[in-house]
Amino acid sequence: MKIKKYAKILVIAIAICYILAVIVSSMMIRQMTQITYNATAFGTTIREDIIDFKGNTAQRNYYDFYGEPTKQKENQISMAKEFKIKTICAVSLFPLWREYYLNPFIMDGDQYSIIRSYGDEQRIIYGSNAYPFTYPLVLYAIDNAFE
Repeated sequence: MKIKKYAKILVIAIAICYILAVIVSSMMIRQMTQITYNATAFGTTIREDIIDFKGNTAQRNYYDFYGEPTKQKENQISMAKEFKIKTICAVSLFPLWREYYLNPFIMDGDQYSIIRSYGDEQRIIYGSNAYPFTYPLVLYAIDNAFE
């Protein structure tokens, strides 16, 4: 019976911590002015997504393996879409991610970087074959800007 009680307390404590983290994340997201996502392969950026919350635009640039631009797409972001992107990022605790996610045991996978801009300040997240648990949610939010 004690185990059930302790498990219940643990679940409640985790839920409270998550809710507090989402609140902090939401406050940080509110101040975010831009998200830049770079997908790289073999050390070269092959796709760059720029979501500018100030200008309400989303720009996707594709590059070849020589770094030359091949295709570009630009969308306007409505307030509803901006709200959806920021909500997903807040729930995924995106502003609280670490700086590096590395898996040294895989050498031929993919790399990415995400730059979060807050006015004049930038924070960079870099990953190489390793991802935060909520990475798919943030990638979905970024892709949603181009639908």
